[in-house]
Amino acid sequence: MSTVNWNSVFKLPKSALQDDRAIHKTKLTQAGNLTSADDKSLKKMNSLRLFATVQESSTRIFASVDEERDIRCIIFLRCEMQDSEAYAEVARVLHKCFPNPTVILFEGSDQLCISVSITRKNLAEAGTTVVETVTSTGPFCIEDQSRKRFFDSLAFSELPQEGLYVFLEAIAWRVKLSQAIETVGFFPVCPACKRSTMTSLLDEQGSLSSQIKSISRQQNTRDLTLNESSKLRIDKKRLQKQLDTTVEAIKELCND
Repeated sequence: MSTVNWNSVFKLPKSALQDDRAIHKTKLTQAGNLTSADDKSLKKMNSLRLFATVQESSTRIFASVDEERDIRCIIFLRCEMQDSEAYAEVARVLHKCFPNPTVILFEGSDQLCISVSITRKNLAEAGTTVVETVTSTGPFCIEDQSRKRFFDSLAFSELPQEGLYVFLEAIAWRVKLSQAIETVGFFPVCPACKRSTMTSLLDEQGSLSSQIKSISRQQNTRDLTLNESSKLRIDKKRLQKQLDTTVEAIKELCND
């Protein structure tokens, strides 16, 4: 199992770091009102530990409390996986177990993943919160030099600190941008005024990449007919052409 010095990436103040205290699955089940399917997903997790808490008392970043949000603390968790690398599946369950927004630092057998949730007030039930968005890097290797710029961007001193929501949203945005590294070849950045366009391009890039990977898996099926194989090859070529166009659009946006 990987033993990663996550604070070499985030560089959080010592006052924000916790004692790596274990969080037991029974507490998660009670807090998250989990289903049997959720419990099954958590069996793919080996352990969950509290890594850090970012709040006003530990970082001097003000809470974000208004009509829409009540963010007084951001919880950083370190999750060691079993042999499975079902990060998205486990993240979906873990994020909803906490009323605070969470940054989950996954450690797999040979890959890592970062997943970030942003919460908002629950309009249907006063005093509670719901998960508004979840953004994930997907699997990566920390030794990957193409991600160095991404890792550097997550350092505490590089993130805006006007309030906890602004701080959290900046982490989520950087995680979103990192999704393009595999296909673009570098960590993309763009002007704030182009963020909406970049988001659309990243979503399209992710969808096309997933479809291409799905076809590649299907092509490895031994019992494909000649017609099925031909159709998959044509579909893959079409999707790859669309992906190439999207990647070029992302690169152009970064150069604006």
